[in-house]
Amino acid sequence: MIIKKFYDKNGKLRIVKNEAIVHENSIIRFKILNKSKEWPCCDFHGKCTGKAYAEVYPFLMKNNKRGWSYLCRRHYYNEQKRLKWKLPVCLNLE
Repeated sequence: MIIKKFYDKNGKLRIVKNEAIVHENSIIRFKILNKSKEWPCCDFHGKCTGKAYAEVYPFLMKNNKRGWSYLCRRHYYNEQKRLKWKLPVCLNLE
């Protein structure tokens, strides 16, 4: 099961009820595993539903205005190869 959440003005994570109000780039999809544990889903073009492996920060690179995103293992390595291993990343997801 996949649920969508976003950060409100106070910085709290809330469940999306009306997608018209929330900006599309601020939505984080979560996959529920074992009926209690939530893991972020891969954000790669909004099609992949794999469990996130790394949190990347493309906004730290030149000429990129995107914020951070989550990538699964496959898309993470594809993006690292494409960007010649210079993509800023945090590999510890909780």
